[in-house]
Amino acid sequence: MAKLNKRQIIILVIAALFILYAAYEYLIAGPAAKKAKAVANPAQINTFVSDLQGDLIKDIVAGVDSYIIVMAEKDWQRNPFWERSSYKEWAAREGGAGAKIIYSGYVDSGKKKLAVINGFEYRIGEQLEMEGYVLKGITPLKVILLNKNTGSEIEIPIQE
Repeated sequence: MAKLNKRQIIILVIAALFILYAAYEYLIAGPAAKKAKAVANPAQINTFVSDLQGDLIKDIVAGVDSYIIVMAEKDWQRNPFWERSSYKEWAAREGGAGAKIIYSGYVDSGKKKLAVINGFEYRIGEQLEMEGYVLKGITPLKVILLNKNTGSEIEIPIQE
């Protein structure tokens, strides 16, 4: 066998140390550590559970928080993000804030124009899910609806 140089000896010593450490972890320390982890102190568990319960009780929703949640979930009578003049025009045409037609999106793909009304996509000439209304025209700023029952046209401005 050829004589090993200093570099090769160092590499072999380091490799042997790694092998010895792996054998120790796998054969001696590994099973003992698993047994130690399996045994739990019931007093520590009870202390942990009671501390957790106390923390959860502290986080119960206060009266002000519940009021804010209730108010946020209510239907708004008018959209606060509309500019004042657009809302006044819309309210005057529709007779108040009770209307349920919301134009919220416009898509122009070149060949087709789509309007998003009440969350649904419509093309010109399609009937809305609301009975008696047909989409007559689409622009980026408004849609024109035809009320079949009265024959009148309604312009709905976009809500962004």
